[in-house]
Amino acid sequence: MATYRSDSDLEFLSKCSNEDLGLLVSILTVDPKDGNERHTQTLTGTTEYLFNRENPQVYWHLIAAELQTFGAHSGMTLLRGRRGVLYREILIDVCKKVKANIDKNVAIETIEHALLMSVLKKSLEKMSKDELQNLATELGCISAKITPSILMMSIQSSIMTNPTMWNFMTLTILQQLGFNVGKLVLSAGTTFVPRTLPIFGLLTGPIGWTISGLWLVSDIAGPAYRVTVPACFYVAALRQKYMVANTK
Repeated sequence: MATYRSDSDLEFLSKCSNEDLGLLVSILTVDPKDGNERHTQTLTGTTEYLFNRENPQVYWHLIAAELQTFGAHSGMTLLRGRRGVLYREILIDVCKKVKANIDKNVAIETIEHALLMSVLKKSLEKMSKDELQNLATELGCISAKITPSILMMSIQSSIMTNPTMWNFMTLTILQQLGFNVGKLVLSAGTTFVPRTLPIFGLLTGPIGWTISGLWLVSDIAGPAYRVTVPACFYVAALRQKYMVANTK
């Protein structure tokens, strides 16, 4: 069983809802390709999980510990007494994997933002002219010439004025990686994507094409990255949701 290392960048998970934590548990424990449990995970064998399966708030620290362990070299994890590495180290490693340019010393949310923007930029650059135009129409972007750079600025502006966009894009990426995000999109009260948002339900539409992360799917190599990459995207989305909720 993994042992949690005190980590200021993951402490906010203790304030997240059972529903929100449920998807993180799925990312860490289930292989989306076949729906089977990951052989390398230990979370589902713990007493806390077995007795509180539908109440992950009870064992949030074990969820965090599982993520920390996936981010560490297995041999070093054993030497640490089943303790992994801190989330910042995992996030920086993921950024290197997807070739996102970052400053290691800035705030954690700034690094997470750089990760998402890197995926968005690469995806935009792979779109056809028709796809770019469709996306521009969806975003209400009016320009004589639609380019990936113009759309990047438009989407970044949308994120600044409506943080829900961040969560929407993250869920789109996770869906394209094979994870079931339906409950978080459709449920009331704790939803990431409100029905009032114009792009609600367009996970397979223009926005979906843009941030589908299809290049990312083929680029993720190794079992650890197949966990830490989507986990970092989702932790980033949870942090944004938590920060927005606590600034109201």
